[in-house]
Amino acid sequence: MNSSVSTQRFLARTLAAPESPTSLTETLADGTRLTLLDAGVLRISPTQPGSHRALISCGVHGNETAPMEIVDQLVSDIFNGQLKVNNELMFVIGNPPAAIAEQRFVEENLNRLFSGKHRHSTAKEAARAARLEALTEAFFLDGDEPRLHYDLHTAIRGSYIEKFAVYPYLHSRTWSESQFGFLEQAGIEAVLLSNQPSGTYSYFSSHEFGADAFTIELGKVRKFGDNDMRRFAQMTESLRRVVDGTERFVARRQAIKIFAVVEEVIKRSENFKLHIPDEAKNFTEYDAGALLASDDDYEYRTQRDGERFVFPITNVPPGQRAMLVVAPVTDLTELTEA
Repeated sequence: MNSSVSTQRFLARTLAAPESPTSLTETLADGTRLTLLDAGVLRISPTQPGSHRALISCGVHGNETAPMEIVDQLVSDIFNGQLKVNNELMFVIGNPPAAIAEQRFVEENLNRLFSGKHRHSTAKEAARAARLEALTEAFFLDGDEPRLHYDLHTAIRGSYIEKFAVYPYLHSRTWSESQFGFLEQAGIEAVLLSNQPSGTYSYFSSHEFGADAFTIELGKVRKFGDNDMRRFAQMTESLRRVVDGTERFVARRQAIKIFAVVEEVIKRSENFKLHIPDEAKNFTEYDAGALLASDDDYEYRTQRDGERFVFPITNVPPGQRAMLVVAPVTDLTELTEA
């Protein structure tokens, strides 16, 4: 392995040594310090404290390649001096072995194993979740700047709303209007407001460290090299502003759509069935009374006109989420946090 952090591109280096814990440190000409903490985990510190502490993650699902290519370009531009670092950063490629295998995961969905849920699993991803939790905690608790976490994904299905974000359940905290504005400027068309805790990476950062954190869906799953990176230009440019400290988070939402999660459909047994076509896209709209899912002694029918499904999947273990059902929100004040 090369002794320099920057002698290989971040993504190539990670995939060449997907389980290496080697720690390396390097300092750029302007004093920016780069520390490779683990395979796919790179911390970058500027010479002067910034206004935010930002975690940008990708590859939590190994077949979601576009976010990894976005992060790889950001890191490359930092190495090459084309992007100045003015905030504390940590970049994470979540599941390198799954990326090599071109699979969503190797043994278990990594994005269901955070917030300690890894303690109940023996899958390879469980150890990775525990390690990422520890590194994330060390990063966020190393300073008192406002914390950000943008966890970048792409979806299995096509979608009527191509780019959207999931806002983790906030418990007693309130939604950030400036983050809605930032996401809209980054090309995000809709935000889903979660209604309960979960095992996602973004929920972990949000709940444990008070970070403004989001799971961000940027389009459809494609293989490495098949992504049209022009489609992610707004998000990439917005992340560059986070890196160089020019993003002030003062925008307010204009046209971004807001949806509330009204049902988290859980697969209860192997008899679970989705009653939606295989080719149906995320955010397909239904009238009230439509049957979307059934299982032993359970069925979900839409409760009102305009409900839509997101993330439908049947090949999950019983007890895990098989689909979200969402409905549009016109007035956030109508919603309350428990």
